[in-house]
Amino acid sequence: MEESQERSEELRKLMLLKKMLLRQGMTSEARERLGRVRIANPELAERAESVCIQLIQQGRKIDDEILKRILDKLSPKKEIRIMRW
Repeated sequence: MEESQERSEELRKLMLLKKMLLRQGMTSEARERLGRVRIANPELAERAESVCIQLIQQGRKIDDEILKRILDKLSPKKEIRIMRW
């Protein structure tokens, strides 16, 4: 029981640290876009957050254009073929 409480406390601390890093390193427009992506595709948002955190730790500021490029690279590409008969 105590181990699960410690684990949940650790997770809570990590989530707070992650939020703080993203808040400090991202512009408000980028944070809003990431929030909308999280609603539509939580898995993609998690992967984008990981990339953003790495860039923020390297000293980069994440604006909306950089986030768009990150999301574009992480999004699966769907191939559309039009077959004519």
